[in-house]
Amino acid sequence: MQSQVDEIKAKLDIVDIIQEYFPLKQAGVNMKAVCPFHEEKTPSFMVSRERQMWHCFGACNDGGDIFTFIQKMENIEFPEALKILANKAGVELKYRDSRVTNLKTRLINIHEDALDFFVGNLLNTETGKEANNYLQDKRKIDSKTITEWQLGYALDSWNALSSHLQSSGYNNQEILQSGLVVSKNDGRYYDRFRARLMFPIADYHGNIIAFTGRTMKSDEMAKYINSPSTLIYNKSEVIYGLSKAKQFIKEKDAVVIVEGNMDVISSSQAGVKNVVAVSGTALTSEQVRILKRYTNNIIFCFDADSAGITAVNRGIEIAWQNGANVRVIALDKKIGKDPDDIARQDQALWKKLVNEAKPAMEYFFMIEFQNYDAYDINIKKQVAKNLLNMILKLIDPIEQDFYIRKLGDKLGVAENILREFLAKILSEGKVRNKTDSHGVEKSQKMADKRNQFLQRLLALMIIDIDFADYASSNLPVEYLPSNFQDIYKSIIIYYTKNQDRENSFKDNLRLIQSDRPDLAEEFNAIGLLAGSEFADTGYDILGQEAKRIVCQFKKEGIKKQLMSIAQDLKEAERLLSAKFFSSPDEEKKQRSIINELMKSFTALVTELREVDKMS
Repeated sequence: MQSQVDEIKAKLDIVDIIQEYFPLKQAGVNMKAVCPFHEEKTPSFMVSRERQMWHCFGACNDGGDIFTFIQKMENIEFPEALKILANKAGVELKYRDSRVTNLKTRLINIHEDALDFFVGNLLNTETGKEANNYLQDKRKIDSKTITEWQLGYALDSWNALSSHLQSSGYNNQEILQSGLVVSKNDGRYYDRFRARLMFPIADYHGNIIAFTGRTMKSDEMAKYINSPSTLIYNKSEVIYGLSKAKQFIKEKDAVVIVEGNMDVISSSQAGVKNVVAVSGTALTSEQVRILKRYTNNIIFCFDADSAGITAVNRGIEIAWQNGANVRVIALDKKIGKDPDDIARQDQALWKKLVNEAKPAMEYFFMIEFQNYDAYDINIKKQVAKNLLNMILKLIDPIEQDFYIRKLGDKLGVAENILREFLAKILSEGKVRNKTDSHGVEKSQKMADKRNQFLQRLLALMIIDIDFADYASSNLPVEYLPSNFQDIYKSIIIYYTKNQDRENSFKDNLRLIQSDRPDLAEEFNAIGLLAGSEFADTGYDILGQEAKRIVCQFKKEGIKKQLMSIAQDLKEAERLLSAKFFSSPDEEKKQRSIINELMKSFTALVTELREVDKMS
């Protein structure tokens, strides 16, 4: 198996694989991006084509190779990542590890077999042909689109699918866990989907993991039913149509989110292919984070009814919370009740609506001022309150300022009055207060910044022995966080044994790693950072950077020592003033302790001043 892992690595480029998820920018000899695994504004995610590895220098402080990236990005185990990358590399796995042939794989296989069964029914059965005619005649979906979207039909039978799956070699427990059948009280099963037009739901890779069924019976109470949550299907993380739309989303740098499967299919047939649906569930933060792998620009287009407007409003908030740019297609019932309706009737109009989508705040202004009465003070106050609440959710202060001014102009209210109203809304707690989380977030950012500074220093020490000598002479190891002390010491130990000034950074890194294979991952990350940050930087500038970082951490270390000594002095003086001594010698000893502490404190203050002068 290891030889096949190496073969896959040899055939794939980590940069190409990662860029399937999000774009990378050149950073020296490496590539960088905003980390997909935590919220940040400054890119800390580095990728090395030469080393075929990635590392986040921010909050994650994590990294690895092409396999660990897929595992983390897709939230899967190694066997599943192996299968995905083997397919991409065109490598046929010689044997299926027991971990690979697991229940998840069996459930995906069941859904693939069920899909073939449903597609066959649509094409080859009498009732299926009726469903096919419904698609082509009434919904105007042509045969090419039906095939492309793998639409099918579930027979009007209680056990047609379950019998087919049993005959295909799946046991009852597997079929039940797939969600395609329902268990009765007597232990028997019946098909979940009956007499329904079937829409397969795929994961990012195109694996079929669930279905939506639309009834073909006029008297059926539930028009649509969906697969339940299973081991392979979590509806809050799955986006209908994404596996087909992802390339078009990247090309257009925008995604259109609609409500239903037919909206997606009709739009695709009309030539607007960067469209996905949330299908029967409210948009979640996880879905937005998935979409942001491909674009930061989201366009909402939901049905022109009250439920659709509510869903759009909620979706905009979720998208804003996750840092997305948001626009809205405001539908008018005069031109069509939903995207499916418009795309079928007028493809050119649908494309025009997508291209002319309004910024989200413009949409909110339009909604609020639809029935506005300038002479009704209560309406004026409510409009101001509603829009100020939305303006407060904007992240960009320039946008906030722009829309406050615009609101003042439209209402005929002075800007300072609106800002006072804004303060009142905040004080009443109408907008969620983020103060508590801000403190934690600030603390985390400070820790991340310190880690990045230390990694830069360690990289500089490996680049040149002079920088290592300067650090070891001026920065005691105990001044460093415990998780960096071992790495710091290993570099110093390396240079005590190896004084060759002709060694390159790569030579030094390789030799240090050979001495400390247990720290290979940490040194790989440092190597990645050096390639990105210091590739074309002159010796003098590198030296200044090393000195700056050493001084910074030395000052921090001295200040911590001063605080510790101050606490010890306070306690020693308290004991002295309490006069709890059994003899004069004990009191003398206590005074001696205080004197020594004072000497240490004075020496450290002097040292701190010297470091300040150096920096």
